[in-house]
Amino acid sequence: MHKLTIIKQEACGIKQYHLADPKIKLKVYGSLAAVSSFIFMLGLVTAPLIFPDTSKASKQIINELQTRLESGQLELDAFKDGVQNDIDAMSLQIGRLMAQSTRLNALGSRLSISNDINIDEFDLGLEPGLGGPEMELTDQPNTPKSVYENLFNLEQNFGQQQEHFDILSRLLNEQSVAQNITPHMMPLEAGWISSYYGKRIDPFTGKQVSHSGMDYSGALNSKIRAAADGVVVWAGPRGAYGKMIEIDHGNGFMTRYGHTSKVEVKLGQRVSAGDYIAIMGKTGRATSEHVHFEVLKNGQKVNPLPFVQS
Repeated sequence: MHKLTIIKQEACGIKQYHLADPKIKLKVYGSLAAVSSFIFMLGLVTAPLIFPDTSKASKQIINELQTRLESGQLELDAFKDGVQNDIDAMSLQIGRLMAQSTRLNALGSRLSISNDINIDEFDLGLEPGLGGPEMELTDQPNTPKSVYENLFNLEQNFGQQQEHFDILSRLLNEQSVAQNITPHMMPLEAGWISSYYGKRIDPFTGKQVSHSGMDYSGALNSKIRAAADGVVVWAGPRGAYGKMIEIDHGNGFMTRYGHTSKVEVKLGQRVSAGDYIAIMGKTGRATSEHVHFEVLKNGQKVNPLPFVQS
């Protein structure tokens, strides 16, 4: 290294520089350092272009995946909320259907009892029979939407059936009320008809007369009962009727019970069909113990037989 000589052509001639010279050595080393620094700086500038930063690219990929994951989680949460809302709506629908079913069962049982329908043959609490041969599939899967539509249609059907049941119940109740206020029971629970409505021979004069009611005979002290629901409008002596009871049943119907020996009701008292109202006797114009029974419709005396036979 110390023996190296640098030859340089100058204007004044050729000069030689020996590396052993400290000044020349310093210049050479300085030049080498400058070149090395330049090369290093050049490497720092060009390195990112030649060798990209893999860590930055990885971070970008991770950020994209994390964004997709968060978006998927939001979609999943929204889907779960939608499914839960559908389940809640279906549960509410099913609860209403169960309540309507319970009411329909109770109403059906009530109608069955009130109209003497055999409950064993028409029991709303039992599952109806369904079946048939093996059926072909439609290839249409059940979806929450289709299930909800079926529930909605079923609720509408239940509502219509409930309305029909309510109308039927009101009609039957009206019929029941009409039946209760229409004379339909014999005045004696145990007895026999001793004289019919219409023409007959008068037992006192022997002449042909028109009998305005029916006579019922029975055991001594037989109890007389009301032929229908109503209000007592007469209770006491009344001419040839003797001790008589008159009941207003409404809807134009009235009944009379004559020749009683003892009146068991008071004026204005409400009575129901079958209630005992008097004791059979022979007060008034009578040959022996019996009850003279009359039915009036809009003030006109009519034949009691069709009513008591009903």
